[in-house]
Amino acid sequence: MPLWEREFDHDAFLLIYSIFHSTMWVLEVSQSYQNSSVLWKGKPWIVPSVVFRTVVILVVAVVVSWLELSFDFLNKIFTVSPLSNLQLVLWVNFVLFLIWIFSQVHLLFLRASNAYVLRQDSLELRFGILTAKSEMISPSGFSDLEVVRSVSNRILNSGNIVIRTQSEEEKGLVMIMIHDPLRVAAQIREVMSRPIVRIEGQGQTGPKK
Repeated sequence: MPLWEREFDHDAFLLIYSIFHSTMWVLEVSQSYQNSSVLWKGKPWIVPSVVFRTVVILVVAVVVSWLELSFDFLNKIFTVSPLSNLQLVLWVNFVLFLIWIFSQVHLLFLRASNAYVLRQDSLELRFGILTAKSEMISPSGFSDLEVVRSVSNRILNSGNIVIRTQSEEEKGLVMIMIHDPLRVAAQIREVMSRPIVRIEGQGQTGPKK
């Protein structure tokens, strides 16, 4: 191979390596900045719902099994049933198990398809799995928020946060099953209430800290 081709290959390798190294450095700096600006990250808090549904299914299974084995409860309702008491109990428990599986899958789907990130200058809401959708709310586009909690939510310290924006098309974006929603809502209000200042000559805006 001629000398000039060797020098060309060496220079090309150095150029490619330099570009790759610079790109990785930029990505690391960008990721570091994003992580440093994150104030709170969350997903639907499904633990109380998982425990509650599990307990309900177990209680129903135990009660139905006891009634059937002790008082022939199901055979009195379904008089044409050819199954024995034990077979009826097994079938009922199998159906309850399927109901429990589907209820847990639904909760897992909710957790996987919703994510929320509060940064120093914005709130990002991500929805969906296959067709992901992201909503970015800045202080200038924020209107108001509302914390919705039932009696059970207050006991478990969870609830939904409804975000309202200045857009007429958006009726309200809901952050579901948030753990400690009052604290999270206070953080969101603090970020969204920061005044926007404009830097002359740069045409950029940002929250005043």
